[in-house]
Amino acid sequence: MPDKFETARRAFLRKIAAFGAAVPFAGIGLTAAGPAFAQDQAEDGHALDYVNDFNDATDHARYREGSQCSNCVFWQGGDSEWGGCQHPQFRDVQVNANGWCSAYAPGG
Repeated sequence: MPDKFETARRAFLRKIAAFGAAVPFAGIGLTAAGPAFAQDQAEDGHALDYVNDFNDATDHARYREGSQCSNCVFWQGGDSEWGGCQHPQFRDVQVNANGWCSAYAPGG
């Protein structure tokens, strides 16, 4: 008859094996949903005052004439409408080329 330690050890090893088998599938749900967009974060009201159209930011205190995502230092490029952003708030998120946020830095 196995002792309690042996039973607990076997249960632990089974859980570790099951976890190890599940790890390769952990990201599948994320990629199946498609790319995330900054507009979805903006709806939460916390994503650096992001807007899809820089014209909606012209009354923001940090906005400067001509500022938009496509000419920001954080802009990674993309198509004519959407692209990547290197800012930590928007990493792995698509932003609108005509968008703007309060982290705008000229240079892109």
